[in-house]
Amino acid sequence: MDSRGVSPMIATIVLIAIVFAVAAILALSLASSPTPSPPFSGTLSLENVENGRNVIVIKHIYGERAPDVVDNVGPIKWKNLELRVNGVIVPATQIIEIVAEGMRYTPPTSWPNKVCSMVVGDRIRIQLTTALTIGDEVVLKWVPKNQAIVEAKVTY
Repeated sequence: MDSRGVSPMIATIVLIAIVFAVAAILALSLASSPTPSPPFSGTLSLENVENGRNVIVIKHIYGERAPDVVDNVGPIKWKNLELRVNGVIVPATQIIEIVAEGMRYTPPTSWPNKVCSMVVGDRIRIQLTTALTIGDEVVLKWVPKNQAIVEAKVTY
């Protein structure tokens, strides 16, 4: 009798063990992966995007809550929302009023020391350093997904 090689029964058991180990590793990696954040599905609008205007208003007009749009813990900065004029980010320090979750804040006296979210009816007023002119492009972006929510071009 030739005793070289592995018995078929041992080979089958080893093969089944390898398959189970690979399946367990795959299941563990899929279960531990982070869930992707969905794109923002609410509706925001831009007002005053007109020639000669230097105040833009962002309004939440429909849909789900926009979480964490402005971070005012420390120096104020955009968090999940971002306003750009001609590709340049308008600093959040230019916000002159925010109505967040029904509460009205004006810097610096009543400015909250928190991260602000927006619900339907809320607004943010931003004072631009220079007035808009014909041809300027204004874009409101949802930062987590790099999603342009509103794009407007100054035409009149």
